[in-house]
Amino acid sequence: MSNNLPLFSSATSVDDLYVLIRWPFVQDLMEADWFRSECVLYQAFDDQEHLDSAYFVPLNRLYEFGTAD
Repeated sequence: MSNNLPLFSSATSVDDLYVLIRWPFVQDLMEADWFRSECVLYQAFDDQEHLDSAYFVPLNRLYEFGTAD
């Protein structure tokens, strides 16, 4: 049986990974000074589900946000 799951290469930097964060969870992140320059608004195309105020957020920023005091 073949495994068709995508594998992350060791060459993939954590700086290149984004996570889709939906409203209302993204609301606190929007106050960060890096949000506007580093996050990308989710845009639905064709038959994709439309999500209001959902953003792709860099994974490394989520980690920083979660560990901030």
